[in-house]
Amino acid sequence: MTICVVDIGGTYIRLALSIDGRDFTRDPQKIKTEQFACIEEALSYFMLQEQWLPSTISHILIAKSGRNYWTLSESSVKEIFQNAKLIMVNDFAANAMGLLHVIPSDLLYLGGMKKQPDLHFSSAVIGSGTGLGLAYITPDKTIQRTHGGHMLPALISNEQRELFDDLQHLKTNKTAPIYEDALSGNGLLSIYKILSNRHHLDIEYHDTHHLLAEGRNNPLVQQSLKFYHEILGQFAHQVLAFGYSYGALYLTGGITDRIISHDLFDNDIFFKSLYQNNVTAVLNDVKETPVFWVKDEFISLKGLLHEVVTK
Repeated sequence: MTICVVDIGGTYIRLALSIDGRDFTRDPQKIKTEQFACIEEALSYFMLQEQWLPSTISHILIAKSGRNYWTLSESSVKEIFQNAKLIMVNDFAANAMGLLHVIPSDLLYLGGMKKQPDLHFSSAVIGSGTGLGLAYITPDKTIQRTHGGHMLPALISNEQRELFDDLQHLKTNKTAPIYEDALSGNGLLSIYKILSNRHHLDIEYHDTHHLLAEGRNNPLVQQSLKFYHEILGQFAHQVLAFGYSYGALYLTGGITDRIISHDLFDNDIFFKSLYQNNVTAVLNDVKETPVFWVKDEFISLKGLLHEVVTK
C-alpha cells in the first residue's frame, strides 16, 4: 500500500507519501499554489520531485479548501493515479482528524485553568489561514464540520463596528459581514490597510507575510493585531459556548502559525476577550478550557493518513 495525502489550501498545497499508513516516507512538501495552473500540474510536479511512479499509488486522499479555486474531479486525478482509490475529505475536518492522534510535543499550552484536554467534553478547532475554519471533535471522536467562520460577528465596541463597516466596503461580493473578514490572512491585511487610510499614511506592507515579519514596531500593525486578537477571543468565546466544547480549544492555521512564530500572539488581549463577563456558569466553563497552539503545520496530512488506515 502506497498512500498520497494532499491538503489544498488557498495559498499552499501540502503533500506527502506513506507506505505503511503510519509515517511519511520523507518530510511533507509545502508548495505555493500560485506556481501551478491546476491540481494536475501540482500533483505531477510532486510525484516527479519524490521520484515516485504515480501508477504505484494505491490510495490518494485530498482535502481541498473552498478558498482554492482549482477545479477538482475524480476523472482528472485518475488520469495521473490510474490505480489509486480516491477519497475526498473536507479540508478543515482533516485538521480535526489529525488532532485525534496528536502527541503532546505537537501542542503549545497557551492558557486555561485545565492544562490537559478534558475528554468528557467536545473540543473545538479554529484555524486562521487564507480563510477561517472551525470544526468540533465530540467525545466519541466524531468530527463535526461547520461553517463557523461565516457566522455574523458579535461586535462589542463602536471601534469594532466601525472596523467591520470599513471591511464591508472592501468586499466586492457584498455578502454579509462574517468573522472571516477579520480573522484570516486577507482580513488582517485589510485591517492594516483601513487603519493606514484613516491616518492618511502610505501602505508599507502589501501581503500578510511581510506585515508579520517586518511590522513588529509599526504602530498601525500593532493596532491591527490588537483588533485581530480581540475579535479572535470573542469568536472563540462563542465557539466554546455554542458547541459546549469545553474539552479544549486548538488554534491552528498558517496565520496563527506565523503570528506565534514571530512572537506576536497577544495572550493578554486574547484571553481578556475570551473571558467575557458572561453568566457565571458559562464564564467558569470557558475559563477552565485549556487552549493550545497546534505546532505541527502538517496536522491535516496526518489526519488524512489516519483516514486511510481506518477505512
